[in-house]
Amino acid sequence: MKDRPDGVRVRRPISRAERRVTYVLKVLLTIAVAIYLLVGVLNFFAAIRTTGLLVIASVFFAYLIYPLVRRLNHDLPLIWSILIVYVSLALVTALGVLLIAPPLAEEFQLLGQQIPTFVHETQTQLTTPTNPLLLRIPTSARVYMASLPAQFGNLVQTYGFDAAQKTVAIVLSTFSLIAAGVIVPVLAAYMLLDADNVKRNVMGLLPAKHHARTERLIDDLDNVVGGFIRGQLIDGAIVGAMIFVMLLATRTPYALLIGVAAAILNFIPYAGAVVGFVPSVLLALFTNGPASALLVAALFAVIQQVDGNFVAPRVLKDNVGLSPLYIILSILIGSELFGLIGTFLSVPVAAMLRVLREHFLPAPVSKAEAPPSLTKRSRETTAEKAP
Repeated sequence: MKDRPDGVRVRRPISRAERRVTYVLKVLLTIAVAIYLLVGVLNFFAAIRTTGLLVIASVFFAYLIYPLVRRLNHDLPLIWSILIVYVSLALVTALGVLLIAPPLAEEFQLLGQQIPTFVHETQTQLTTPTNPLLLRIPTSARVYMASLPAQFGNLVQTYGFDAAQKTVAIVLSTFSLIAAGVIVPVLAAYMLLDADNVKRNVMGLLPAKHHARTERLIDDLDNVVGGFIRGQLIDGAIVGAMIFVMLLATRTPYALLIGVAAAILNFIPYAGAVVGFVPSVLLALFTNGPASALLVAALFAVIQQVDGNFVAPRVLKDNVGLSPLYIILSILIGSELFGLIGTFLSVPVAAMLRVLREHFLPAPVSKAEAPPSLTKRSRETTAEKAP
């Protein structure tokens, strides 16, 4: 503040550097408040874990059926559109359970019984003196390698199948069936019925000049979450079907079990591919020999190329908008903080943070302002081809 000769105080103009510092401080304060609120919300959901899981499942289910409900809602009232979708899904689910559940349970039980046989065959191959692949490995190292399959088999039988059996028991319990079959669809229906009211209430909390920007933000968040859920489900179904057909064609056992597991775990990017690849190659090696294992590995590579270059881009339509680096980091952080639930939710949460960043933080600078130090093609090659 400065005083003029007439005694009036004049405000000193704020410099550009001061405005930048103020902007950065505001952004840091906003991030700190957001982290504080996020921790509070997470602690709240930790205290009501069961209800929180039901709400999350309902949100996923609502996003899953939203396109069908919206299409029917053009000609029918909203409540009738929801009821028609629910009846259709119930019939499809019942048919799928009748067709898939019995052979899936049979393969799961058979795999548990045959794990000791696989472990014994692996140990035999590792300890055979005439094995050409292991001739140059020291004897002590081969003995240690031979003990690994037994340890892995014990871990799988002790923890893997025990946890799976407990999970199946919990899923099939009366309360869980009621929660999954009644509470989740009911909550999802109310979410669809009240979606417009919730949107209007949120926008009503803000000044009128921010309504257009808030509506764009809500639409972008809605598109990124809905696109991820529906896209990953369709992509997982396609990938699981391709793996199932490929394993059947190569006469690899447990094709249905591996295909279903890969389809379900495809909600975690890259997890479905790893879970499907490792057991498939090992089973092909044990049952049909090295040539079959190499064939299965090559076909897995083909499936991943087809999925990565053709299926996933067209199904997901770049709704997530995250690079593989950020996807892997989000999965690691989510699994470290919240376990299995965090692993499943990490990518959509990271995609929502990307949308918030695009709306509230400055856009990245251009390549001209920050030229890349690493390029897909060498600078020398580009310079030589330039006219």
